[in-house]
Amino acid sequence: MRELATLRPFLRPYHGLMLLVLLCIAATTGAGLLAPLLIRSLVALFSNGAPDAVALRTLVGVAALLLAAYAVRAGAQFATIHFAHVVAWNLCHDLRTTLYHQLQRLSPAYYTQRQSGEIVSRVVKDTDNIEPLVADVVYDFVVSLLLAVGIMAIFFTLDPGLMLWALLPLPFALLGVVWLGRKILPAFDAEGERTGELSALVQDNVAGMKEIQVFGREHHEFQRVRGLSRVLAYEQIHARKLDAALYPVIEGAAGLSIVLVIWFGGQRVLAGSLAVEDLVAFVLYLTVFYQPLWSLIAANESFQRARTSLRRIGEVLRMQPEVADPPDGLAPERVRGAIRFEGVSFAYREGVAVLHDINFTAAPGQTVALVGPTGAGKSTVVGLVARFYDPQQGRVLLDGHDVRQVRLDALRRNISVVLQDVFLFNGSVRENIRFSKPDASDDEIVAAAKAADAHGFIAALPQGYDTLVGERGVKLSGGQKQRISIARAILKDAPILILDEATSAVDTETEHAIQGALARLRESRTCIVIAHRLSTIRSADQILVLEQGRIVEQGRHSEIVARQGLYQRLYQRQYDLLA
Repeated sequence: MRELATLRPFLRPYHGLMLLVLLCIAATTGAGLLAPLLIRSLVALFSNGAPDAVALRTLVGVAALLLAAYAVRAGAQFATIHFAHVVAWNLCHDLRTTLYHQLQRLSPAYYTQRQSGEIVSRVVKDTDNIEPLVADVVYDFVVSLLLAVGIMAIFFTLDPGLMLWALLPLPFALLGVVWLGRKILPAFDAEGERTGELSALVQDNVAGMKEIQVFGREHHEFQRVRGLSRVLAYEQIHARKLDAALYPVIEGAAGLSIVLVIWFGGQRVLAGSLAVEDLVAFVLYLTVFYQPLWSLIAANESFQRARTSLRRIGEVLRMQPEVADPPDGLAPERVRGAIRFEGVSFAYREGVAVLHDINFTAAPGQTVALVGPTGAGKSTVVGLVARFYDPQQGRVLLDGHDVRQVRLDALRRNISVVLQDVFLFNGSVRENIRFSKPDASDDEIVAAAKAADAHGFIAALPQGYDTLVGERGVKLSGGQKQRISIARAILKDAPILILDEATSAVDTETEHAIQGALARLRESRTCIVIAHRLSTIRSADQILVLEQGRIVEQGRHSEIVARQGLYQRLYQRQYDLLA
């Protein structure tokens, strides 16, 4: 029930259509219940030896009513199936978009702990698994309930005593279904988990196929996929075996019910205490009575898959983002760009601190460079500025306001970021640059590309700015992707510019051109730069040297070099390598 409760708010907009579906189901059920009663009247007519003229008129009337009943049933079934699917697919759309919106609200920490394939599976596959539940399973359940109530009412009207014999096997069948159901639920849960794991593994391997081939790991990865696929196949077979065990339970109950009715009802017909037409009606209705149970069993697989998917969807929807908008938060249109860290300490995991008591100030228009060994905490500092995370201690201030008091959309609207791991979307060069400013003109895009020293190579591409870059920019070199990413950040024209190893993938000549472009931007933007190439940050207004999450040196290039500390050793090491 907890899983099904996830659907409740999504069903509210479709209450009108659902009522229409229920009315169509009622019409379908009523028409189905009418047919055996009409056949019973014919049997009664023939058994009582009515005159030929009366029998003929009755036969014509019954035939006409049967034709009308089947016509109503056919039309009502069409309407039921159509409108049920309208509700189901619209519900899947709402679930899918709500789930994606929730994923956008979650902080980067969520994505570092999960495989992308498993997340994609929840958005696409799990939401699609809900459609058969709403369109088919619920329909079958309501039809079954109405048929069962209607048939039992007719049984009671015809002969309460024979009804008891007819329904005697039903409780045992239901107990068997419940007992097997308790075993089926965990089996389908296990299948759903394995399906997600396999999807994630295959997606990871497809994305990393070049590395798999370069390092000759094809056989190893094939064995991993084959092994997980074999486990999934076992889980699928086990779940279907339990599911198939329901069939003999229902088949046995249905057969026993008919046998009991024929045996005890037949004896009463011979004794003259039961009309033959009533016995025929009992047998006809019993063949209908167990059909809904067959439908429910057939839909059980869809139900179990949907239940597992609802559980996985519910886990995401109930998750609270670690970084959330403040109530009545500030929403500045454009900030000045003054950044201040006051006693900031941060840990991704409790007890494993990444930053310790970080204090520094970046005035508007200043360039602050962060340097230090790998793992010193440089990327974490810029992540705190963009509020991808919140510090456990201390404050990050923007124009004198704690960034936790600023709405996320307003904060990030004022920040441009070029990450070390450049991500380009599978579109054209123009679309990737325009991503940061959807209403930008072509002239603005070209100007941003020129500022990032990207216009030259873009113009040389086969279709220029309309050239498709491929998934993650696979058709471009590392340096080309980096410059497009920088052009995208420049186009945004935000007052704060964060460059996380922004020149790590470009050659020396291109690096000088980019540094020149960034120098022209420095007057109007606060820049926080992370760089391994220390020669690129000599002109920075302030250099912070981090080691094991602490600022160990701070000042301008010439000042820190003169101290003969960590920065001087890093700088000398790079100088020796270049020499």
